[in-house]
Amino acid sequence: MNSFFPIECCETLRKIGLLIRSRRLQSRQRQKDLAKALSISEQTLRKIEAGEPVVELRSFMLVVWQLGLVQEVFQDLTEIEFRSQFIAHNPTLPKRVRLIKTKSGEF
Repeated sequence: MNSFFPIECCETLRKIGLLIRSRRLQSRQRQKDLAKALSISEQTLRKIEAGEPVVELRSFMLVVWQLGLVQEVFQDLTEIEFRSQFIAHNPTLPKRVRLIKTKSGEF
């Protein structure tokens, strides 16, 4: 498996992890209690709060949702969804794209 992970993504996950930890502490929840409530391990919660990119997406989303951070973490999704729907339903855009055939061995 390739171990490459963009620095920008690492920084974003670290910031989200700090936000998650801050919200958990504001709501006076221990890691142990939050993890138990979500049926995830304390180790997984620690990794999420540390911004480690090696957690299951389901666990990450459960924590974000439980702490009420979905809007803060994904605030630009409404605009992205609107643009995606516009592009998907725009009749002037081609529906299919043909790729140029290459000779065997060429890239």
